[in-house]
Amino acid sequence: MIQLELYELKNLCKDMAELGAANYAKMLYPAKDIISQREAFRQFGEARVKDWIRRGLISGTRNGSSENSKILYSRADLLAVEKSEKLNFIIKSK
Repeated sequence: MIQLELYELKNLCKDMAELGAANYAKMLYPAKDIISQREAFRQFGEARVKDWIRRGLISGTRNGSSENSKILYSRADLLAVEKSEKLNFIIKSK
């Protein structure tokens, strides 16, 4: 059985509401959900994003056919992985 402190439960609820809002915004405005790899690194940390890519948790799409074209990611997908990692950490620490 997992027992959470009240503040942990409050933060989890807030995180899940944020994730729900991000997915809703993705559904309404798909173009606004897309961010560049540089922006993903800035918002979520380069090492973390590269680790998620290595583990197959996220994947980007190229903006063009050139090897130098931008790699784009869904902000909602990145947020989902971030919140999942946080939840996994809380569950494993209990």
